Amino acid sequence: MRTEKAEVAGNGNEEGKRQRGHIYERVLSYMRRGLMVGAFVPGQVMSLRKLAAGLGTSPMPVREVLSQLVAANALEETKGGSVRVPRLSAEKLSDIFSVRELLEGTAAELAAKKASPALLNGLTSINKQLLQAIAKRDILNCLSFNQKFHFTLYQASESETLTLLIESLWLQFGPTMYMSLLIPSKPWSASHHEDILAGLKEGNPTAVKRGTIQDIRTTCRALLSIADSQGAELPFAQGMELQFDD
Repeated sequence: MRTEKAEVAGNGNEEGKRQRGHIYERVLSYMRRGLMVGAFVPGQVMSLRKLAAGLGTSPMPVREVLSQLVAANALEETKGGSVRVPRLSAEKLSDIFSVRELLEGTAAELAAKKASPALLNGLTSINKQLLQAIAKRDILNCLSFNQKFHFTLYQASESETLTLLIESLWLQFGPTMYMSLLIPSKPWSASHHEDILAGLKEGNPTAVKRGTIQDIRTTCRALLSIADSQGAELPFAQGMELQFDD
């Protein structure tokens, strides 16, 4: 994704305001997606200059977006004044994933009660793409299709409140998902997605909820296996920065 290169001078006219707002929203959308799919990793420092150059914009909207994400607890400001992706301690991870079980389990159950054949077909297609990415060890697409699978399901609940709350959690833990794919002792298979699909096919909301919760718990256990007092981290893991699509 490339944000428009042209920045509008602060002349106060309506067109200028609209364009500045458009640029800001594009940068915000891009950064939010990057955090939720794990394209940025725990401990990674957000370079204002590098982000602005990669997004084709001036530093100003990037700085504003980073400040908003700090306020949302998706990023943190260091003592030196830089902004980075937080490292989540084992306690914080457990807390977030416990709340995920409650919110996402509920959203999945609601979605299953309202499910249409189109939802099942769509999720099946997404999961096939995910499995292909897993087979190829294509980490970027693994992360992207996993996030797409979950949010396609949750949005089918038709609960805007639940979806917004779930998004806020994914902004916080999303960067650790990159780690979960790289743990040699716990290979990532997304096997519980099959349980979710089977539950949808059978018209069994309880099974869909159970599969969703088990999927969350499996990821949590994997992340806790590499978490210490400083948070979940693998020494060889590096972020993919600006290589994902919006």
